[in-house]
Amino acid sequence: MTDPASTTEDLHLAQLLELGLSPRAAQATKDIDGVMALLRRSMAKRELLRLALRELQLPLDNADLDILVALDGCAALGAEPTVGYIAERLNVDPSRASRIVADAVDKGIIRRVASQADARRIGIELTELGLGYAQAVRRHKWKVFADALGQWPEEDLVTFARLFQRFSGQVAETKEKAEKR
Repeated sequence: MTDPASTTEDLHLAQLLELGLSPRAAQATKDIDGVMALLRRSMAKRELLRLALRELQLPLDNADLDILVALDGCAALGAEPTVGYIAERLNVDPSRASRIVADAVDKGIIRRVASQADARRIGIELTELGLGYAQAVRRHKWKVFADALGQWPEEDLVTFARLFQRFSGQVAETKEKAEKR
């Protein structure tokens, strides 16, 4: 009897070979896809954030964490922190984002402020409490990364970061080209 898993593996490799990859490159591509699938599942389940909540014993829920992460990275993206930004980052409709923001305001994690770009709009920002939570979660994340990568030789880590950024950029370019077609 044929093992269905090995048949699927053979089919995947054959498809990659048909695209012009060498056998070694096809296997590496399949391996990357497998790792990415595991990462997607972990990220979808918010495993790292849940671990931070549990270990840091923060009185937050997943939506609070999503807002902290979104606002913590907002400046780096050059975006204005608004309810619309939260809706976009969390991939929820504006009314849901508004409720999430209102809940976070009630908890003292964020506050509403006048928009810097347009005084008629309302922006949001982290309070001192929210900033403290965001910093604690970020430190926890860095600790997990340091534990996972701390034994890697420095050159391997630098090479991995460079190649991972290159891969991510090329995937984004391919996606943009496909969307323009």
